[in-house]
Amino acid sequence: MNIISETDKPVIKKIVVVYAGRFQPFHKGHYAAYKKLVDKFGQDSVYIGTSNDTNDSKSPFDFNEKKKIATTMFGIPSNHFVNIKNPYKPVEILKPFDGKTTQYIAAVGEKDAERLRGKYFKPYQGKAGYGYEEIGYVYPVPAEQNPISGTDVRKGLGGDVEGAKKFFLKAYPKFNKEIFQMITDKMKSLHEAGPMYGAGTAGSYGPNITGDDEDEITEDGFPGGVITGLI
Repeated sequence: MNIISETDKPVIKKIVVVYAGRFQPFHKGHYAAYKKLVDKFGQDSVYIGTSNDTNDSKSPFDFNEKKKIATTMFGIPSNHFVNIKNPYKPVEILKPFDGKTTQYIAAVGEKDAERLRGKYFKPYQGKAGYGYEEIGYVYPVPAEQNPISGTDVRKGLGGDVEGAKKFFLKAYPKFNKEIFQMITDKMKSLHEAGPMYGAGTAGSYGPNITGDDEDEITEDGFPGGVITGLI
């Protein structure tokens, strides 16, 4: 990667912030992180990226189900909730924007910000930098106190109906029968599938940001190694 000089650097015209994760399922802890990003960068700049992977009991919800929960329960703009394959190379989100004049910021948890380093990613310093063809920037999102986790939600909504209804209001701002039924039906089907379902470990997809299930980042800061060029 060859960094161009300051005098020749194109003017940044657009900032794209990508908050990526598994979101199994999307809950109020995720929304709290998203809201902090929107307050800082503006709603038009912030995107949520997640995959369609449903590879085990820790990842039962597909992309459309996750999107349905996020848009219905929290009003996330539908066109800003995007199916991506790689959380640190979100080409599905960035490709429509000019790589020279669009600054890409990866929103991660505070503890993961130090691990997400390499030839491509640099710490976000609060100012316009280079376009995503040259550099990606890392912005740590402050963690919530006593955060709820994806495991908490799956467990809390996987028990008896009355208990699940009470827990639903801890994870979401209001009761919604359709979303409640979607999540509890999914938990019931997993329980009925038995312990052999998802015997393997969960695939890594994005860092732990606000109390969600722990995900792994490689020593270089990227799943599968260092990214030397984004697109």
